[in-house]
Amino acid sequence: MATNIILGTVKLGEPGYGFSSNKRHAATAELLDQALELGIKTLDTSPRYGKSEQLIGEFHKHSPRAFKVCSKVDGLLPNEKSSSSTIYRSVAASISKTRVDKLEVLYLHQNDLRILSDEVILETLHRVKEDGMAMSLGVSIYDYKELEFALNCGVYDVIQTPVSVLDSHIYSKLDCKVVDKEIIARSIFLQGTLFNRQDISEKIAQADDMVLTLREIDALAKEHDKNLVDLACGYVAKLAHVKRMIVGTTCPQNLSEIVRASETVLSQSLFRRLKEISSQHKEWGNPRNW
Repeated sequence: MATNIILGTVKLGEPGYGFSSNKRHAATAELLDQALELGIKTLDTSPRYGKSEQLIGEFHKHSPRAFKVCSKVDGLLPNEKSSSSTIYRSVAASISKTRVDKLEVLYLHQNDLRILSDEVILETLHRVKEDGMAMSLGVSIYDYKELEFALNCGVYDVIQTPVSVLDSHIYSKLDCKVVDKEIIARSIFLQGTLFNRQDISEKIAQADDMVLTLREIDALAKEHDKNLVDLACGYVAKLAHVKRMIVGTTCPQNLSEIVRASETVLSQSLFRRLKEISSQHKEWGNPRNW
């Protein structure tokens, strides 16, 4: 059962997001039914993801089974008293649209350290949790300073961080720490660039450097008789501090393959080599630099 997988829903509301597969894409109900059959119990969404919250709600309206839902709040400003009402309105809207009783995790969808550390925002998040509107509080981070604050501020329970076989530089900072937070890996396929490479040269400024790393990964996959999905999922699943991973797809074939690959066992030598490659800092590892 895919208990370590969370289905990301950005592609439900924004089908053109990332580097998409050319395989068949399913209607929302078909995809979510399949996810449940595969053992996926949690969805990751956001008001920013087009109509994804509404689509989840429509599924819940007609299905006898339901997901746990994690959503986000954004549009916040530092040192702004109205942040409290903004957060409460956003959370209430997400709960209503997705047709759940409460959010599994409420994330800040802004990684600005001024937002993550704002006293009004932190106090409001604490009250949202106390009021039972969210079981846990989280942040989605992009750099080490944000990670460090989220680990130590005492408010956030869950930290989403980019982790992939291509780039796990931020995650690598956790190796020497005792971590009492739930670490969730996102961008494990780096928005699909691991598999769909035809547009890299046109869309990514550092394409040449990225392609060199991709070729290293390809060579290791061939040497160890593994496919790229096995390497990508197996690597992230083996990382000591990662509890779960977010995957985003609307393709039933891809989702089944990802669930299978999440159980991949990598040899210690292969894992070490992948970690050496992945832990190196890369400018293109952050999609904001594309």
